[in-house]
Amino acid sequence: MGALSDETGTLKFVHTYGVGLHSGDSDPDVHQPRWQQRQVNDFVEFAVLAEELGFDGVTVTEHHAPLMTCPSPHLLLAAAAVKTSRIRLGTAVTVLPLYSPLRVAEEAGTLDLLSGGRFELGLGRGIPGEAQVAMGRNVSDDDLRRAWLEALEVVNLALTERDFTFDGEFYPVERPTTIATRPLQDRLPVWLGGASQATMRLAAERGWNVMRNFGSNAEHRDALEDYVKVAAKSGYVRSGANMMLERFVAIGETEDQAEQNLGRLARAFGQFLSLYSAGGRRAVPETDGEFHVDSGAATKNRPAIAVSGTPGQIAGALQQAIDETGARRLLVETFSRDEARLFAREVIPVLKERNATTA
Repeated sequence: MGALSDETGTLKFVHTYGVGLHSGDSDPDVHQPRWQQRQVNDFVEFAVLAEELGFDGVTVTEHHAPLMTCPSPHLLLAAAAVKTSRIRLGTAVTVLPLYSPLRVAEEAGTLDLLSGGRFELGLGRGIPGEAQVAMGRNVSDDDLRRAWLEALEVVNLALTERDFTFDGEFYPVERPTTIATRPLQDRLPVWLGGASQATMRLAAERGWNVMRNFGSNAEHRDALEDYVKVAAKSGYVRSGANMMLERFVAIGETEDQAEQNLGRLARAFGQFLSLYSAGGRRAVPETDGEFHVDSGAATKNRPAIAVSGTPGQIAGALQQAIDETGARRLLVETFSRDEARLFAREVIPVLKERNATTA
């Protein structure tokens, strides 16, 4: 299976997975190792299922807060790589400020070797404050920004060059360096996660892809148009096939069943928000789509990026997003195996056929 951004005339679906959010437990002991082990195993099993169901890719989310048992996404993807053979595997995202960029590039290369050339690296700054939480210390926003820009440059050099050096403030590479594990793919696909046009332009200038989950459909459309123009100035041809839009999905055979599934999704989401905020001592990010609650919704803690309904209603809602944003890659997350099966059986084929175009 080619890279997720290949085959521009085909709509593609990637299932992302928040490890820990899918347990269904009403009051989980999130610090209990056996519970954590079950969440880790469930993700690997789900990656196998996603391949069987025909999803184009599966990604895992890195978080360093209770309930989300995935502080090490590359380790989980290594386990999934040896259990699957066709599906694309990626991070959504690797929180780059937490690591040496050389180490990230080496692990990306290792995952590409292990998966037979199926790995796609998602990079992000992490949710506001998460880097400081994981580091256990405060770091100024300005230092984080400068380090982020340097790290992106080092990752890019490490994945594309040999015997490179880099004169940096945070990540200097003083002697000619070649990473030990180079990717099988001639150009490893990289996806940059972010909401701002500045982040989109960083991706465009490097020929990278983009992931978005925050903003209105009109804002996504404007960002895509700007991204395509900036990429063209840097010599890259880009389109909606290079932008992935995230949506949570609560789907049921009937509207009542979908509403029940939405309630379960919202409860899991609410648990995460409560644990992340540490009883109100930590602010919940306001500019990250995975944290943004629809304040006007009847269902408490309903994520703003959630869509709910029967297969036909879900297909209609996603079609509207496709039409209004121009995105041709959808990053979806269902919260039960039955919902994933129903989505794969009755939504993916409909939307793929409806949106098939000549490349």
